[in-house]
Amino acid sequence: MSNKNINAYSFYKYLISNGYYFDKKLIEDYLLSLKVKPFTILTGNSGTGKTKLSQLFAKYISSEIINKDSESKEVEEKYVNVKGKLNYSSWKQQGWTLEKGHFENYFPLKDCEKLLPVLINDIPTEGQMMIGIQLFYDSVDLKNHMKSLFDKNDLKGRYNKNTPEINIKINCNGLKELLDDYNEIDNFVMLEQNSNKSAYENGNWMLNMKIFEYLPFKKGFVPCKIIIDGIKSSAKLRITPRFRFTKTEDIINVLTENKDQKVELKLKMDNKDIKNFKPHWDCDKPEENMKKIETNEGADDKYIIVPVGANWTDNTNIIGYYNVITNEYQSTPAYDFIQKAENDSGNPYFLILDEMNLSHVERYFADFLSAIESKEEIPLYGEDRTIKLPENIFIIGTVNVDETTYMFSPKVLDRANTIEFDTLDAIDYMNNNINTKDFNGNIEYLQSPLIDSNISDLNIEELKEILFNITYEGNSLWDILAKELTIFQKTLKSSGFDFGFRVINEILRFMIVSWKYENSPTEWDNWQRYFDAQIKQKILPKLHGSEKAIGEVLIKLFNNCLNNRENNENPKNFKIETENARYPSSAIKLQNMAKVLSQQRYVSFIN
Repeated sequence: MSNKNINAYSFYKYLISNGYYFDKKLIEDYLLSLKVKPFTILTGNSGTGKTKLSQLFAKYISSEIINKDSESKEVEEKYVNVKGKLNYSSWKQQGWTLEKGHFENYFPLKDCEKLLPVLINDIPTEGQMMIGIQLFYDSVDLKNHMKSLFDKNDLKGRYNKNTPEINIKINCNGLKELLDDYNEIDNFVMLEQNSNKSAYENGNWMLNMKIFEYLPFKKGFVPCKIIIDGIKSSAKLRITPRFRFTKTEDIINVLTENKDQKVELKLKMDNKDIKNFKPHWDCDKPEENMKKIETNEGADDKYIIVPVGANWTDNTNIIGYYNVITNEYQSTPAYDFIQKAENDSGNPYFLILDEMNLSHVERYFADFLSAIESKEEIPLYGEDRTIKLPENIFIIGTVNVDETTYMFSPKVLDRANTIEFDTLDAIDYMNNNINTKDFNGNIEYLQSPLIDSNISDLNIEELKEILFNITYEGNSLWDILAKELTIFQKTLKSSGFDFGFRVINEILRFMIVSWKYENSPTEWDNWQRYFDAQIKQKILPKLHGSEKAIGEVLIKLFNNCLNNRENNENPKNFKIETENARYPSSAIKLQNMAKVLSQQRYVSFIN
């Protein structure tokens, strides 16, 4: 990175200011993919900016450079910014349940919301703590202001697809006051809970207040001050601990039998990691947060670029080995980097494996693929110990497309989001003919890879719970996605290709983070843009073979991407336009693959 000053509100603007031009959708897809899974493959011709994009993003978020130019110095010094939805409760009940993503720096939410073993009347299951953060204000003037906004936006009910967000400024002291002492424990905590409708029908409880003895939060309300649209008000904050558990037939029976009676809930708590959490009260030091970074000092230590060698045959080039000559463990830069990330869990770290396909990926990366899926530790060669991939490390693999490299196997591509980089036309690059309009969605959410990083832990029922209530043209998005995924799955299966639970779950998770990026609309009109990205990133990379093997499936997949799926159009001759393609980027990729197949009699996604 050059030593010139950096002062950019978004990563997209930062790239432009440094002379790098990428399609905005590609950047969105890359940043959203980081939230779904810590392994992303960037593929394309040499010189298209694959390594540079991941390197510059790591630098950008490592140096606190975002220019919050809409805030006054007085506000920066005393307040943090959060968002709430303008809805019925925002004026009638004078408050909100706030988005947790805004509080990752201040509260150890991830350590509190781990999956826990559970006993309900000694019947085992598992569950997860769900921390809610609620805010209520006092000012009548603010209530009237919120009512006027509610009426102005013509919000007839509690929800509306055009519901705007409200910028809320909360003073730091109020947040600090929510933190409290707790009892460290690595055993079962016993609570008594009512077997109510929420428990036996929905599988969740608002927890007994005794749980606060084991969580680092105060029970009850904590006073604070807020500012909304320049209106100041006294307010109060509180934490609401809810617990969601997996229902089994035995548990449903015992909860039903004890309807409206007390049952015993035992949670296997392991909260010792909470004590290692250190809040980052950024608002206390605005002069440091807002200064321009004039050098790259301190920014580079959260990423490392490791060139893959053509002679790599095992994982020792990444994580080292025991040296029998020196009787010491022979470390590597990547091994040291992983350990460094583990000791700094509050920040994202990027391990960039450059030109991964110079050697056979399965030979040196198999243990990593397994660890990413299973979250188990990786054995160290020659040592009776292991290394764990921390949750804040992201592995980015670049793949150059030429005849000197090895083909990626489908099982590798199946475990990543594969993002293709196209070359920018020389005339556009040289004359800056690009769209410089910034991101349309929630920039803070998009550019914070650790917000919602636990999305990978959600099971199919939890994914359904979120997607089922999102609608498109009056239909549940869950039902729409189920139908679309089945169409592509059946098409692939007819030619020996297929995808299973992993791909389905990861596509659904990507759709959820995309929906949140677009400010969580109840009626989501733009879902096809993100499903299109997932077809190209998760489904099409599986394709490779001769004309006889995949010629027909390419045509079927191409027609699946069109608005009219029944015409059996020939992809080589079809003119793709916004009006006739429901998934245009995937249709273009399939069209290009069909042309290569026709000319060379063989094609793969990375071709």
